[in-house]
Amino acid sequence: MGFKLKKAISLKKIFEDLDLPWVNDKDYIIDEVSSIDRYVQGSLSFCNKNIEVPFDAILITDQDINSQNSIKNISPRTTFIKVLDWLYTNIGFDLYENESEIDPTASIGQNVVIETGCIIGKNVIIEPNVVVHKGTVIGDNSRIRSCASIGSDGFGFERLSDDEILRFPHLGRVVIGKNVEIGSCAAIARGTLSDTVIHDNVKIDNLVHIAHNVTIHKGAFVIAGAEVSGSVEIGKNAWIAPNACINQKLRIGEASLVGLGAVVTKNVEARTVVAGNPAKKIRML
Repeated sequence: MGFKLKKAISLKKIFEDLDLPWVNDKDYIIDEVSSIDRYVQGSLSFCNKNIEVPFDAILITDQDINSQNSIKNISPRTTFIKVLDWLYTNIGFDLYENESEIDPTASIGQNVVIETGCIIGKNVIIEPNVVVHKGTVIGDNSRIRSCASIGSDGFGFERLSDDEILRFPHLGRVVIGKNVEIGSCAAIARGTLSDTVIHDNVKIDNLVHIAHNVTIHKGAFVIAGAEVSGSVEIGKNAWIAPNACINQKLRIGEASLVGLGAVVTKNVEARTVVAGNPAKKIRML
């Protein structure tokens, strides 16, 4: 998926404005950015690992990759974030500006904030004091309990020096399926360059934190006080017990059980019970 800019811009000009070295012979006019795993033709992305990429991809990279449009840079992620921040501040993205669509059967409590570009499905219940940020999708028959925050920016920062910290703009959405329940004071962050996705029949308890780019598959339960870090994938019908903590980019297998207060630092196989700090396999289910 790609994210459209409000107007096209010269990439060389951005590098010049940011005082970044430009070593390419030609310029690139970009009007969109995307992640490398969901690359959109003609958009700008970055790559810091040696993987197969589209030959025409416009990439900021430190790798010798098979792309005719690679822009060599020793710190591709940091440089990409600088460019993204410049675009966000100076050009803006044409995202989620339309009026929100709220089904007439939805029940909206007092003091609820629903920003632009949202889609609220049939029979959705949103209890008082909930904030639903731009672009959020909530499927039919789902319930969001009091004081939850859905779709705010996640915790994405890049430290450039001791005194300079740059925010990674979050352009994705939160997409919630059907028959989902989100507990009171839960926080679900929007994706960076893709969406945070909560599939059908997922149940999330009070005081749970779901970070950016997390995917939770159908029927999984995440119980009170649990913390799920960025880009984690939780399998179908998994159970995450109270106060569990899952490190970023891990995979929790289908129908697995993460025990009370577990600190998960490695992938968890399907139908496996893990517990402890660090979490270790206890038995198979």
